[in-house]
Amino acid sequence: MRQDQVMEASTSHQAFNDGNGREPVTWHVDDRPWTPLTGLFIRKAGYKTVIPPEFTNDAYSIELTTVGPGGSSPTHVEPWAHVFYVLSGRGEVTVEDEVREVHAGSVSPISAGQPHSFRTLGDEPLEMLVIYHPPRKRVPQTERLSVCVRQLRHEADGVISVELTSPDGADLPAYEPGAHIDLYLPSGMVRSYSLCGTAPGRYQIGVLKDRASRGGSVYVHEQLRVGAAIEISRPRNNFPLQEGAAHSVFVAGGIGITPILGMLRRLRQLGRSAELIYVARSRKATAFVAEIEAIGVPVTWHFDDEQGGPPDLKALLSGRSADTHFYACGPSPVLDAFVSHCEALHYQQVHIERFAAAGKPAAADARAEFRVALARTGKTLDVRAGNTILDTLLDAGVAVPHGCKAGNCGACKTTVLRGTPDHRDAVLTQAERAANLMTVCVSGCRSDELVLDL
Repeated sequence: MRQDQVMEASTSHQAFNDGNGREPVTWHVDDRPWTPLTGLFIRKAGYKTVIPPEFTNDAYSIELTTVGPGGSSPTHVEPWAHVFYVLSGRGEVTVEDEVREVHAGSVSPISAGQPHSFRTLGDEPLEMLVIYHPPRKRVPQTERLSVCVRQLRHEADGVISVELTSPDGADLPAYEPGAHIDLYLPSGMVRSYSLCGTAPGRYQIGVLKDRASRGGSVYVHEQLRVGAAIEISRPRNNFPLQEGAAHSVFVAGGIGITPILGMLRRLRQLGRSAELIYVARSRKATAFVAEIEAIGVPVTWHFDDEQGGPPDLKALLSGRSADTHFYACGPSPVLDAFVSHCEALHYQQVHIERFAAAGKPAAADARAEFRVALARTGKTLDVRAGNTILDTLLDAGVAVPHGCKAGNCGACKTTVLRGTPDHRDAVLTQAERAANLMTVCVSGCRSDELVLDL
C-alpha cells in the first residue's frame, strides 16, 4: 500500500509533539485488513523526524501499546526492524543486554531478530507507538480462494467426490499429502475436508452424507451443483506424511480414506513400503476402490456386514517393527481403538486425523471465567462464562486466523507464554501441547490468566 493510499483511507487523526519541539506527528486510524492490530499509521514526514533513516522506507506500520503500572512484556524477538516511540509514562526497554530508561519522546530502535522486552516504571501507564519496517501485517481470518465446482461424482453409498478448479483455469496452490481445506458454505457454515490428491492444480474432496449432519454434508450433497462458485481456505496440513519411514501402515475408516489416498500415492512414487487396512460398514459404502487398486499397495479389506462386526485391529496391527509409522483417519470409534491398540503394542510413531472434534469436556478445574493477556499489545481481556477465547478476541478487534471453530482444523493455534490451558481440541499433538500451543476456538483455561503471544 502506498503512503498516499494510507492517507486517503484515514478515518481519524490526532497530533502530538515528538518531545523535542519539532513539528507534530500525526497518526491515522485505518481498518484495512492488512493493517496491524489497532490499525495506526504515522505520516511519513513526522515518521522521519523521530526515526533514524535506516529504519525508514515507504512501507511501515505502527501499533499503539499501553502497559499499565507494574506491567511488562516477556523477552521476545520479531522478524521486523522496529522502534518504540514513547508517548507518555516512564519505563525501561531492554535490548539484548542493554537496559535503557525511557520517557515521553524517547526512541528505541530494535533490529530484526534482537531479543528485547519492556516494562513500566512509576505509577503512570507506559504508552508507546511501536513502528514496524517492513510492516507487520494483520493476518486475515483465513485467506480464501475462489473456486468453481468442476465435477460431482458418486463414489459409494452416501459418498460423493467434489472436484474444484480455479475460475480462470490457473493451477490451485500445491499442497502436501494429508492436507485439508475449509469450505465456506453460503449458509455461513465452515466445514473441513481432506484433499484426496489427484490431478495437479485441482482439488478433490470426498464428502460423506452424515446421518448426524448439522447441515454441511447435506448442503454439499443436495444443493451444491456443477459450475457453482464457492470459497475455500488455502490447504493446511495437520496430518503430515513421514516420507523417510522404512514402512508405513494406514488404517482408513470409511470416508477416512480421503487423506490417505494422496499419502499412498506419494509413497509409491518414492518407492517406499506401505500397506492399507480399509474398514467400512459394507462394500457398497466403500469409496475410491478403483483408485486404491490402481496405487498397487497391499490392502486388507474389512466389511462389518460380511464379517460380523468391527475388525480386530490389534491383530491386524501387531507384528510390525518398532520403526514403522502408523496412520489412521476415520470415525472416532475406529480412531479410539487404533490409538489404544498402538499403545498396547508399544508403537511410538502414531499419527491420526479426526474429521470431527472429539468433544472433550472441560477439565474439573477449568475456570468458567478468566483473563487473557496479549503480550504483544499489552491488552487484557475478560473471557466470560459461556464465551470462547476466540470469540472474545474477535469481539475486541483482535484478528486471529481461524476456520472450523470446532477444535478440528488447527487454524487458530496460538502460543501460550504463561498460564495453564485446558485442551479440548482434536488436532494438537502431545508435542505441540508440550510446546505451549493451544487452539483458542474450543480450549479453555485452568489458571486465573493466560498470556498469549498476540
